[in-house]
Amino acid sequence: MKAIVLNKAGKPEQLKYEERTIPKLTPEHSIIKIKAFGLNHAESITRKGGSPSVKLPRVIGIELVGIIYQTADPKFHVGQAIYTFQGGLGRQFDGSYQEYASVPNKNIFTFPGEMNESWAELATIPQSGYTAFGSIKVTKVQAGDHVLLRGGTTTVGIAATRLLKAMNVKVAASTRSEKHADIIKKQGADKVIIDKNGVLQTDETFDAIIDFVGVTTMVDTLSHIKLNGYVVETGELDDEWGNKFNIFSIPTGSYLTSFQSSYIRKDWLKEMMQLIQNDNIKFPISKIFDFNQIVEAHKLLDSGKSLGKIVVKVN
Repeated sequence: MKAIVLNKAGKPEQLKYEERTIPKLTPEHSIIKIKAFGLNHAESITRKGGSPSVKLPRVIGIELVGIIYQTADPKFHVGQAIYTFQGGLGRQFDGSYQEYASVPNKNIFTFPGEMNESWAELATIPQSGYTAFGSIKVTKVQAGDHVLLRGGTTTVGIAATRLLKAMNVKVAASTRSEKHADIIKKQGADKVIIDKNGVLQTDETFDAIIDFVGVTTMVDTLSHIKLNGYVVETGELDDEWGNKFNIFSIPTGSYLTSFQSSYIRKDWLKEMMQLIQNDNIKFPISKIFDFNQIVEAHKLLDSGKSLGKIVVKVN
């Protein structure tokens, strides 16, 4: 089989193709024939050397969709459509940038009923969809609430917009570029707010805020939350992981929390997939690349000009 291996941190060209043997089946792991995977900002960070816990060489890639190729677990059967993400995939063990992967059975999830989407469409769901939905769950959003998404043009921001609208929630989404306003509205947002130099150009307050930007704008974000409202920090697009934050910036009576997609709840996954299926929610695809185009795919990922999920087809 072919695998894309990162031996040395650096530019996209450091992702090298190798011939490897298909992983061997074990009682605790199933072998997955990978059909497609989405790209994520975290993989760009890892490729550049920003993930010290990832030991090289490594096949990176933190999510995938595919079919069971071999399994010893009675919960699954050969040919069954599955997805997996996080759980150490592409970090503690080899991930999605290969034709076959060995995945712990506990981290393998099945699609509900008949999913009629293509493999490329399914590949948009696991990481972005769950990150968006998990963020929504921790903010305790209810139908009729008014929610702000700070970073509305991000892949996760777009996913959150579509999920929230299916939940009958009013959505405002921010962007730093006025030219993206129409794009945000097309995704379903009720209102677009311009983010100018880290300051939202509005005096509105919201029942909940999901922030995909990071700590550099958090004080401004907190100034827009209502009493008893929740702000969830989900993304770090500013890549400022170590900045100090004054806890007293949280308004009295409001709440600041965080969400990481490594916190996987199967009941939330089931609820999310049911919502996607019932409302026929589609997450946009920026571009689909073939497996032999990983360098080009990562260049687009690095550019920050992708509106929608970058997907790589494998088999």
